[in-house]
Amino acid sequence: MILAKGMVDVAVKIGEPYLVGELVVYFINENEALVTDYDCRYELRATEDHCECCTFRFRSRVNPQFICRHIDAVRRMKRKRE
Repeated sequence: MILAKGMVDVAVKIGEPYLVGELVVYFINENEALVTDYDCRYELRATEDHCECCTFRFRSRVNPQFICRHIDAVRRMKRKRE
């Protein structure tokens, strides 16, 4: 189980899928998740600051602050309040 930093009683279970918008976020450890489109077209590894998607790889070179929708989904899950 992951407890989001700075949050109380916010738990995300490792190995359990979560729907975040049109993405499915599936944490494989405390820091890394597999992120998939809801229709399972692509599965990418993403953390709070890195993603395998080509959008992140190219745009982050121009803008180091850029985050793709996969990183955003991971961050949203980690700070989610229930």
